[in-house]
Amino acid sequence: MKEEVRRIMKLVQEGKLSAEDGAELIDAFLSAESSEGAEAEEAAGATPPPPPPEATAGMKDPFKNLVDAIDKLGREATDSVNWNEVSKQVRSSAKKGLEGLRIGVEQIKKGQFGWPWFSAVETKELTMPLQVSEGKSLRIENARGDIKVVGGFDAGSVTAKAHVRGNDPDEARVKAEEYTLILEESDSQILIRQPDVSGLSVDLEVQLPNGVALSVHAEAGDVSILDTSAGCRVINRSGDIHLRGLNGTIEVTSQSGDLLIEESTTSGLVVENKSGDLKLRGLKGNLNARTASGDVLLENCSGKTISVETVSGDVRADMPEAITGSLNVRTVNGSVDLSVMDGSDCRVALSTLRGAVTCELELEDEARSEGRITGHLGEGGGTLDASAVSGDISLKLRDSGPNGV
Repeated sequence: MKEEVRRIMKLVQEGKLSAEDGAELIDAFLSAESSEGAEAEEAAGATPPPPPPEATAGMKDPFKNLVDAIDKLGREATDSVNWNEVSKQVRSSAKKGLEGLRIGVEQIKKGQFGWPWFSAVETKELTMPLQVSEGKSLRIENARGDIKVVGGFDAGSVTAKAHVRGNDPDEARVKAEEYTLILEESDSQILIRQPDVSGLSVDLEVQLPNGVALSVHAEAGDVSILDTSAGCRVINRSGDIHLRGLNGTIEVTSQSGDLLIEESTTSGLVVENKSGDLKLRGLKGNLNARTASGDVLLENCSGKTISVETVSGDVRADMPEAITGSLNVRTVNGSVDLSVMDGSDCRVALSTLRGAVTCELELEDEARSEGRITGHLGEGGGTLDASAVSGDISLKLRDSGPNGV
């Protein structure tokens, strides 16, 4: 049961279940487990006859099967599931026997969207004007749903597409009719947020003039910020993130999801990601990127200071300019593949504990030992340092053509 509880928590992180629904299911699972344990104690000493094979087919682990079924549902489908009824079914199944739960699993797997498994969902869409005065920033808070922000417009606006869940069609309809987006203004910022309504998921699309600094705080959903010509800060628990056409400080913190940041100029980029691949393309400025689990790709990125760290994942960096500052790459479990331009001026250190090290460049004062190569390019003014605990390290000369390597 511990494994199923862990998987439910992961589904919450991925946005497939809300925190409330996840907590309800976990409580139901633990209650069912306690009921099974009590029944087992009462039956101690007795040896009932084994059930026929057809009665136990597909029932070896119904709780696991239920979590598997939830995992296969998309986020929009899970929004319409009446998880309160599912939790009641789990609790009652412990008293009736696991056959009751098996039937419920089959209902979910077959996609029977009728009562009691699936609740009613109503959708409401509204558009509001949005004016962000000069010197003010925009902050967006959205617990569940996708967020898309696009710059380059003469006038600002925000469109909200709200999906509201109710226990029945009448309740869903009333909640949808009452839904409204909240806009609040202070001396320093405009805040877009959602009302405190249960069963609410909102997709936002915001249009802005260029140059508006932005802060996005989300729980579950994809985030896109495109062509705003300003800096941004993004905190997202679960969902993919796409940033493009920015100019300024960029900060990204993500728990789970892939990140793509491209064609931007930054005074400083800081990325913290726990799970997901990271792609940086066409960036100019100092870069600091860390991910616990995921591959990292740098294409046509340049900056005085570039630092990349990953615990588990490969790193590939294609550098379009000579290295004269600092390039540091660290991975615990993964390979590192670096391509640099001719004319680099830096000290070079390549090392791995378990893996092979190759260097196709001619280094001054080169020294080689098992798992390590050192030396320098040019006068050695900058630093190029790549290391791994378990994985290969490769350094080669980049093609000077427009497509790189």
